[in-house]
Amino acid sequence: MNLFNFALGNLYRRPARTSLTVSAISLGIAAVVALTSIAWGFEASWQKANDARGTDLIVTRIASENTMPSPFVASKVQPTLAGFPHVQEVVGLLSEMLSVSNDAPPVFVFGWAYGSYLWDHLKLVDGRWPGNDAEASVVIGSLAAEMLHKKIGDQLEIEGRSFQVSGIYESPAVVENGAVLMTLTQAQQITDKPGKVNILNIKLDGRASEADVEDFKARVRATMPGYIAITSGELVQKNAVVRISKAMSNATILIAGLVGALVVFNTMLMSINERTREIGILLALGWQRRTIVKLVFSESTILTLVGGIAGIVLGIAITWGLEHVELMRGKIDAVFSIPFLFGVLGLSVVLGICGGIYPALKAARLLPSNALRQE
Repeated sequence: MNLFNFALGNLYRRPARTSLTVSAISLGIAAVVALTSIAWGFEASWQKANDARGTDLIVTRIASENTMPSPFVASKVQPTLAGFPHVQEVVGLLSEMLSVSNDAPPVFVFGWAYGSYLWDHLKLVDGRWPGNDAEASVVIGSLAAEMLHKKIGDQLEIEGRSFQVSGIYESPAVVENGAVLMTLTQAQQITDKPGKVNILNIKLDGRASEADVEDFKARVRATMPGYIAITSGELVQKNAVVRISKAMSNATILIAGLVGALVVFNTMLMSINERTREIGILLALGWQRRTIVKLVFSESTILTLVGGIAGIVLGIAITWGLEHVELMRGKIDAVFSIPFLFGVLGLSVVLGICGGIYPALKAARLLPSNALRQE
């Protein structure tokens, strides 16, 4: 019998303890996988939405780190930005999380400047776009249409006003597929924010270089106090929700690591205490002390490896379930990268090694004569 099979046999003889240890480890790993993938997915979803729109730079308030940057009056800065070199379009955007149905969770409502480039990346799958800036109509993402149970011609009540659903669209970004889209003028009216936007989207011409982008940022800093020009990626990274999500995932990794190591430590230490006589017999039969150490490490590694695999599967299942909860649909698109999952599996193995160090050394230091007298 080889060492691996011997270690498996030891774990198999204590099914309750083995199952509880594996369960505790898998729950910790599942929490790490779920929280981290959601944090990364939230960031990636907004990044993908901004990239799909073709926006090169975003101008917003310096202090705007909320999910939706603080609204400001666009007319104060839009003409100045339009006069900067290589600027092709300056387009306002207003976003709010609003309730649009009594039997559905709140959704993102986007107000985009009518006729601007922001609309170009969307694919209309049914109906039509709003006919003009003043038309009281909306288009909704395919996911939003499913969640809200709406079709072309239905009425949608937003902030006390009734809008007709004129079209259904699809977007490369899930956050837009779960949103309601209207013209900027209509969004400003229903939110009582006339002339205000969350951000100004800047589209540069094809001749603009990286140096021109940096020059644009410098011009904003020099001529527009209180405002900042950043890329969409930088805006997402500054987002308070993204930063909180990442902080929570990092804290979860730390806590899960500590708890996992302690669980393995406790399990292996109790196992060594119960098997003192057995270990003494193995030493008396000629087993080397380093072989005893390898045996304990093998058992702890098997525990954490099985717990890690189960935790990854459970974490993916939990995340998938959260993505389909009505409150969360259309707002997160979890990201599972192969390197990350292997990293989590590696973390679980490290937990096994760390938790097994002291029990392994204790087992190796046993004297056969004393161990054999143990009842």
